[in-house]
This record gives sequence, structure tokens and C-alpha cells, in this order.
Amino acid sequence: MFLVCGEAVIDFFQDAARGFAFDAQPAGSPFNVAIGLQRLGERASLVTGLSTDAFGRRLIEALEAEGVEWRLAPRTERPTILSFVLVKPDGGPEYAFYGENGADTAVPSGAIGWPLPSGIGAVHVGGFPMAVEPSKSSYATLIRQAGEALFVSLDPNVRPSLVGDIGQYRTHFEGLCASTSLMKASSEDLSFLYPGAGIEEVARLWRSLGAGTVVLTDGPKGSLALNDAGIARVATSPVTVVDTVGAGDSFMSALLAEVSRRGLRDRARLAAAEPSAIEPILAFANTAAGITCTRRGANPPTRADIAAR
Repeated sequence: MFLVCGEAVIDFFQDAARGFAFDAQPAGSPFNVAIGLQRLGERASLVTGLSTDAFGRRLIEALEAEGVEWRLAPRTERPTILSFVLVKPDGGPEYAFYGENGADTAVPSGAIGWPLPSGIGAVHVGGFPMAVEPSKSSYATLIRQAGEALFVSLDPNVRPSLVGDIGQYRTHFEGLCASTSLMKASSEDLSFLYPGAGIEEVARLWRSLGAGTVVLTDGPKGSLALNDAGIARVATSPVTVVDTVGAGDSFMSALLAEVSRRGLRDRARLAAAEPSAIEPILAFANTAAGITCTRRGANPPTRADIAAR
């Protein structure tokens, strides 16, 4: 089972046909990753602060409908964070977040006990709760503990308006590299974390800081992976874009699911894998992201959906 840690929010999408009206959907990067893993045949458990408010109850309903376990998630009276999403002409999202002291970050020290419950073989952490206390310290502790024994993946999924001082966040994130089996980020994340740097430059930096394998996505240009054996690159196939909301999360869940299916959910084995073994995994993840781009909002595909492509 994958233990997935981070945020769960409610996305409000503007419905252009109805003027300034919005449709609400459960969302959040790790929330989407957990659902994506379940749809691809992997078991997932989500850890995030879940509000006792009506939105929090809706998030739980959505998790249960997908078969995602949530019992390790602490409940809190803090409000669910609301995200208003405006889709730009290129299909990219523009977010506005509302909810000071939101439920997502209410994961105090000790909320995730160590050792983890039996059956959990991998940990994935992502999103803005990595940058906001108390969840920031809780997740950092978990990553360092789990990195000694389990497969750990990390995705910053940067939201500049929520993470505060970007330099401080970058330093914090870099300090976790040595405990991660797999680091993933998008070119958009890198534009905030390392303005002006090339993606291969950042990949080599994270590897020098101890990351086992680094995977970076560059929108329609495709993705690359850097490990001990070298660089693997895979281009994407063109799709008709509705919006790109959740595409990176679908890529992440597909990446993890395929790494697991191919017996590479191990830091040393993945780091040693030849580019020829990594390329099909990147292609699978690229296809998952592309399918999500053809759908409104974060709606990750199943294996059957990917096979049909």
C-alpha cells in the first residue's frame, strides 16, 4: 500500500456557459494521486487533515467511493481549504486559495506513528502542507524515518501563494533529497524554485543532494528521468486540451503505479535501472497525464483508459 500525504481541497471551476458560476469538485494534488493509484490497481491510504465541516465530509465520501483508505488522517475543526480555478486560454489553471489555517496542515507531530502500520510499503508526500506548520515538520520527520526503510517519493507541486518564503522552502525541500527514492517535479515548479535554471541542471543538483532518481516533466515536451544509469527521455503525443488541471497528479500516480508493477519500487533497483527500462514507465505516465488533459478537472485514468491509447 502507498501512504500518500498532503492536501485535500475543494476546487471550484468556473462554468463559462453560466457566467460567473462555479462547479465544485474534491481535489488536491495528493488527494488526486491517491485516487489515481487506486484506479491503476494500487492500494492507497491518504493522510491529510480532514475537516469536520461539510466539505471535509464530502472529501471523505469521494475517497470512500474510490476505495482510498483515510483512517490515518486526523480530523480537525479547521476549515477545508477552497480553491477557485480559472482556466486560461492555453488550458492551464489559475488558482485562488481561501482558508486561513486550513485543515490540510493540521497534521501535528505524532499524528503519523512510526513504525507505520503493516502493509504500507511506500510513502508519497506532496503539496503545500510540506511548507506550512505543523504538517511541515510532521512530514519531514516521516520522510526521514521512512527513507531508511521504505520507498519514498516526493513532489513539491509548488503553490507560491501558500508556501511563503520560496527560498526557505527550497532549502527545506533540498534537505529532504537524501531521504527520497524518487523526486518528481514539473518545469512550472522549477520556474518558482530555480528561476532561469534548466531542468537537467536541477535534476543533477537533486541527485548530488542524494535523491535516488529524479523525474521532471516539461508539459507538451515530455518527461525525463535521471538516475545512476543515465538519462531517459520520452516525448508526449499531442492531445486536445480541455484543461491541464490534475495532469501532473495523474502523471505521478501512473509513474508510481508502473514503477511498482515492474518491480522497481526499491530505491537501489530504480536508481540502477537502464534508460531502456525507464522509458516505458515515462511513456505510461505521459499517456495518463495526456488523458487527464482531455477531461475537465482532475480525473485520473484507469489502466483500461491508458491501454486504449
